[in-house]
Amino acid sequence: MGMLSIRLKPNFLGLLKFLNSMNWFIVFFSLINLSMCIYEDQIGKFDWRQTYVGRIKFAHFDTVTTAKKIIVATEENVLAALNLKTGQVMWRHVFESASSGNIQLLHLSEGDKVTTVTGSNPYLVRGWDPATGVLQWEWPISLVDNERAHLSEWWVQNGMLVHLLPAFGSHLEVTMYNLMTGANRGATSKLPAGWINDGCVLTPPYYTCISGNMGEYMLLSLDVTSNAVQIISKPLSSYFQANEVIEGNLRPLDGNSAVPGFIIDDKSVVVIKNNELQALGVRLADQMATVTVIDGAYGQTLMQSWSDENKGFSLTAHNAATGKEIPEISITNPTLHIPDPEILDVVCMNTARELPACRILINAGDDAIHLVQQEGRVLWTREEALANIVAAEFVDLPVSDTDAALESEFDQKEAAKVYSSVWAAFVRRLHTQYQQLQTLMQNLQSEGAVQETPTSLVRDYFNLHKIIVLLTDVGKIYGMDNLSGEILWQRYEPSLNTQSAVMFTRRSARHQPYDAYLTILGKHEETGNGYIISLNPIRGTLVGEGRLRLDVRLLQCALLHTPDAERLHALVLLDEDEAVQVLPVSATPLVRDLYMYVAEKETGQLRGYALKYDGRQVVAQRTWSLAPGGPGAHIVALAGKSRSARVHSAGRPLADRSVLYKYSNPNLLLVLLERPQDMTVTAVALDAASGAVAAAAAHRRARALPLAVHADNALAYLYRSDKHRRVEIATMELYEGKERWEAAGARVSAFGRARAPRVERQAYILPAAPRALAFTATERALTDTHLLLALTSGTIMELPWAYVEPRRPLAGEPREEGLIPYAPELPLPAEAAVNYNQTLPRVQNIYTAPSGLESTSLVLATGLDLFYTRVAPSKTFDLLKDDFDYHLITIVLAALVVATYSTKFFASRKMLKMAWK
Repeated sequence: MGMLSIRLKPNFLGLLKFLNSMNWFIVFFSLINLSMCIYEDQIGKFDWRQTYVGRIKFAHFDTVTTAKKIIVATEENVLAALNLKTGQVMWRHVFESASSGNIQLLHLSEGDKVTTVTGSNPYLVRGWDPATGVLQWEWPISLVDNERAHLSEWWVQNGMLVHLLPAFGSHLEVTMYNLMTGANRGATSKLPAGWINDGCVLTPPYYTCISGNMGEYMLLSLDVTSNAVQIISKPLSSYFQANEVIEGNLRPLDGNSAVPGFIIDDKSVVVIKNNELQALGVRLADQMATVTVIDGAYGQTLMQSWSDENKGFSLTAHNAATGKEIPEISITNPTLHIPDPEILDVVCMNTARELPACRILINAGDDAIHLVQQEGRVLWTREEALANIVAAEFVDLPVSDTDAALESEFDQKEAAKVYSSVWAAFVRRLHTQYQQLQTLMQNLQSEGAVQETPTSLVRDYFNLHKIIVLLTDVGKIYGMDNLSGEILWQRYEPSLNTQSAVMFTRRSARHQPYDAYLTILGKHEETGNGYIISLNPIRGTLVGEGRLRLDVRLLQCALLHTPDAERLHALVLLDEDEAVQVLPVSATPLVRDLYMYVAEKETGQLRGYALKYDGRQVVAQRTWSLAPGGPGAHIVALAGKSRSARVHSAGRPLADRSVLYKYSNPNLLLVLLERPQDMTVTAVALDAASGAVAAAAAHRRARALPLAVHADNALAYLYRSDKHRRVEIATMELYEGKERWEAAGARVSAFGRARAPRVERQAYILPAAPRALAFTATERALTDTHLLLALTSGTIMELPWAYVEPRRPLAGEPREEGLIPYAPELPLPAEAAVNYNQTLPRVQNIYTAPSGLESTSLVLATGLDLFYTRVAPSKTFDLLKDDFDYHLITIVLAALVVATYSTKFFASRKMLKMAWK
């Protein structure tokens, strides 16, 4: 979508001299490079992008190079450098998402080079330039014993890469490699150690274990890189008091500790110095405290950090030798709440006044990263939980107070309460007009800075301003402004298990004076039972049920289509005992003829239930059961119709002026199944209310991708064909035929249809590897439907449905209007990329929502990064262009008005003169 323009100056004499001195080839490329232009919507006018790295696994401060930075490796297999002052990503490398990209080791050698070990047998050892992130060397390692490869331990010592592989109850295998070349220093050393077990910890170069029976525990440690094998042993009871219970659990020190050490039973801290085990005189202040030892201005310092609900964030520092507290570094901040803090790294430097200044990198339990100074001030925070979003919902903003007052005048219920006479309605209208006049005067005085600014939380005229509610994998909930990407509010719910969690907007902000209402339904982290969180999506405060723990596990949930008196859609829950709960309970009588389905992904079984109110409670009755994929099949993807989706037209016009009517069933469900034993992919479209199969297709020698979408009467899904070694997209459209099954406007019944719909199906070759799939959504479905396809290359392509429509005719067949001839391979032009040059690695989902403009659909792509934009599948037919000449049209209209009245005046004079003749 870039636009190239060549601009020439009218200095022809200088141009001729230039042509005479240069050849035409150089002239051509010189003219091309004079000016490059792109459209405004491609430079951040309607879109934004946020870059993340994921939960931090390893971190090192780099204070040696010119640009101070933090080198981090994450659980998302990302290696990156963060700016020390701002936290911005300076450079980033995204490795493979599978185990082959798992980062096993991150080592920073005094700012000279960064070393990583990635993979899972074979391993890759790489060296990186910390300033630019450029790869400097790479070499592989393959282990013979693949069964024990996952037990490998890695560290760097004296310029050598050390690999440790334990054989529990037997020995330790130690191998050392040249860090840059991979040359083995010698044969693998096998150190006899029959006392090692799976509870041992590595604190390089010492491997420490607890051996013996309860009451006779011995602490054993071994320097695995020493030429002389010497085992350090000491009774474990010597580190505890006589009345203390000893469990024998070890965990290493955190935060790149300056000395090897570990913690016993979350109580005692033991370090290894001069080949001896030494207990420090400082006990853990909290069992969950994170502990590290650093070299600073006060010598070796023991730092521990923890968080308390009442006292907030706490950090203490003690001299490791004397145990005396260092108050200059200790922190207690009741206003700072960091859940489950973990010290990743600490750097202490002397300021200009020769005072120690420490910066601590904290990894929180909610996946946030905080850089904290020793005074307790947070320098910056990165919300890395946004790299793992599991659900998202677009929520409309409320109207302003002035517009709400206007809308209340047209509300019949409010009018019946407030307006007892015509005179009261007239007074209310005058008051509203007076408020609007005050708003106008404020607007003129402040030069447009009124309450309804684009950044205020009120609905704009075209409803383009919304709040995006995001649910992350760790249980953190965010409210984000869709125009700027700013986080408006956040909540951390550690008790929420987000596996298979769903989010419902039970009441929008359109219904004044009631607030918006959003419910998140998941599992409780400890019990696995149902867990419900209800909140106001505009402010992030708990409403209604708040946090509700259920006593049973849930099978399915749904919203009632009929709202109650407060415009709230009730939540209907089906538990594992096939009992039904309705929230709120007062909405129980509203449950009439509600149908739900339950899908078991592992077995491929589907069941249908009919829910009815019997006068006392809601009863669920199983009505159908189906295994469409056969024995051994499992469900890969499910795609149902969106609650907000609308059907604009009942059919498609044909060339003979007849109409091909759509099969628009709101209960239609697309089920994509895979049977691995015979490599068969089955796609079934069924009625979720009656269980009747409407359409089906099978693909042999293929593997299903978890990508399926459904809108109106159109279905699409993707699979990988092993026979042709390519990715294909299959589409289906369902039609009733040229005659309607029911009269226009009749209510759709899933049980009154005995006929099967007409199915149009087709498959196309997709010359790319997909990661996410979605349909564009508009308010009234007048606009053309496009597919949004996220690729592994980091591009989001906008593909018109006309390209994948199953009714595309073959060559030589008669063509219908609007249909293009069939071509097996889909075109993916570069100008169809909605994210232009902003590469998005690992896109997981694409969420779309309608706006107030029928031409515009809102798009949010989530994954390792966040990307938001607008798309107009049929162009912006309901908007004037940005360069529309308002002055010209005003002059033309004024001239037409003047000409009209002038003509009327002269015509009346002429008629008067003619009447006097």
